[in-house]
This record gives sequence, structure tokens and C-alpha cells, in this order.
Amino acid sequence: MEHALFSPQSKRLLTANRGPFHRAYALLINGLRRAFRPQTAQPERSIIRLAIALMLLTVVFFPAGARTDTEICGYPVDGQVRIHREGETHATFAVSLAESTFRHRRGLMHCPHLPTGHGMLFIYDTARPRAFWMKDTPLALAIIFIADDGRIAAIAKGIPQSLNRIPSPGPVRYVLEINQTEAQGLRRGDQMQWNRVSAPPNN
Repeated sequence: MEHALFSPQSKRLLTANRGPFHRAYALLINGLRRAFRPQTAQPERSIIRLAIALMLLTVVFFPAGARTDTEICGYPVDGQVRIHREGETHATFAVSLAESTFRHRRGLMHCPHLPTGHGMLFIYDTARPRAFWMKDTPLALAIIFIADDGRIAAIAKGIPQSLNRIPSPGPVRYVLEINQTEAQGLRRGDQMQWNRVSAPPNN
């Protein structure tokens, strides 16, 4: 027996709940049924109905200004970084805060994608020379060394999968990792400020 794509039972389930999602989904299903059903006249109406349904679903799932990235490779987005220059905010990043030894060592290893406007901020108890590398990291990252007073001390390019050490130019207390393309507008001397937006992670 051929499996029915759209059954009367599924149609009743779709129309039972009449929230915006269900109405849009029902309209989409109806448009698909009409689009694939043989017709002798006015096939353009089915195409128009289908286009309207897809537009409605886009509005439901991706409303204007909505933020869909709530984690970075399994880590929560639990902080925000602002980069200031001459008293004005130059850039803002949603970040995952790396505060434990485990997070310091793992960082963004094995992370295949870093969303635009996101990054990871490594926070240490004291300022001292640090060295990073890109082992098992497929991303092209900018490694931004930040002094104890929050000023950017250096910006280095991390080559994906490289085992070369990337040393800080001196004692630093913070290291910010972001996409290389987003670091092009940053420079030494810029001031970094960060704040926590949720409870710190357990690990």
C-alpha cells in the first residue's frame, strides 16, 4: 500500500489547534496538496497559496530581530563583551565565558562554526604570560590578548589546526577568541568591558 503524504487524520490534527503556527502550517499543507494534485485550470493559485504559507512560516520561526544562537558548540552564551574606542562602543559580542581549567584547555576545539557576533572569553584569576594554539580547531580565529586593565595588548591570527604556539606579548588576564574577519576593525589599545548575562557554567 502506498503511504499517503497527507491523510484526513493529519488534516484534522492540524486544524484542531488554531495558533499562528498551526494556521500557517495548515495553509502550507493545503498549498502542497493543491500544488501536487492534478488540475485543469488556474494552477497559479496553488503556487500563490504555497508562497503565502512559506512567508507565514518564515515570520513565525524567524521574527525580525530575533536571536537564534543561544549556545556556542555546546557552551551557553552567558556573557557579553563590548569593545570601546575613544569613549564609544566599537563592537559587541555575545560570548561563552571560559573560567575553569577544563574550559581553558578545550576552548573552541572541534567547533565547526562560530556565529557572527559571537566568541569565547577566557577569564583568568591573575595576569601572566599566556600561550594559545589551534590544535583540533577548524576555525580561522582571531586571538585577542587583553591586559588586566581591559586594554587589548595584541591581536594574533590563529591558523586552523596549527600546532604552533601563539604567545601573548606580556602578562594578560583575558583572551577573546572571535572570527578573524570580525577582528579587522579592532586594534591595540581598544578597551574591553564584559558582563555576565547568566549563572556561570558548571564545568
